[in-house]
Amino acid sequence: MRRLLPLVLTIGLTLTACTGSGGETLEDEAAAIGEALGAGWEAEVVEDDRDGRFVLSSPTDAEVWTIGAPTTALAEATAGTAWSEFWLPALEDATADRSNVRAVVADTSSVPDDVVSWQVNVNADDPGLELGADELAEDLRTRFGDQGLEVVEAQTTSWNDRDIAFVAFEVPAEVFGGEARYVRQWFIAEQDAMWSFSCDAPADPGRTAELCRTGLDGFRVSGEQAPQEGSTA
Repeated sequence: MRRLLPLVLTIGLTLTACTGSGGETLEDEAAAIGEALGAGWEAEVVEDDRDGRFVLSSPTDAEVWTIGAPTTALAEATAGTAWSEFWLPALEDATADRSNVRAVVADTSSVPDDVVSWQVNVNADDPGLELGADELAEDLRTRFGDQGLEVVEAQTTSWNDRDIAFVAFEVPAEVFGGEARYVRQWFIAEQDAMWSFSCDAPADPGRTAELCRTGLDGFRVSGEQAPQEGSTA
């Protein structure tokens, strides 16, 4: 079976009340998110020259990889896991100008002896960009089903004071190095591209629902381009 890449439960921490007020910079927003998440978590601004800056949150001991960076630390943190066997070859082949994958968080502590990861993807050519959240959820149900995946949920949910599409599906063990996985993916349609936040976890959804949702709640899309070298912006 071919490798499946992202088009690739509503438990969590509500952060919208303390972020996103007028006049704040993205750095201010990241600082507020990090404070709201509390001990054991952090939030950082990721500078992505192609797709715009965004805020990515993670447990403090998780490994964070962004497009264009070496995968050495990620490989060391996840060595010997089915996750590493599946994802590392794809990330090593990812290029900053062409890949939809822009960032990955690999958490090896929250679930003993396993990896929970979340991934930021950006697709400027997604056919669902013109759809509303409800229509997009149903469209994604069909698209994922056509890939041979067992779609468990396809619906809308609330994120950062807006409705977005959400899909959850199971990845069979034969696809993922002998280990079944449960993936939750949220889709955020912006003006020029579809952003998605995907949480890849062991096939025990109740165990990771809060962790995945907290990662999503700590994520923000800016769209503003990273300051160029020498800029005073």
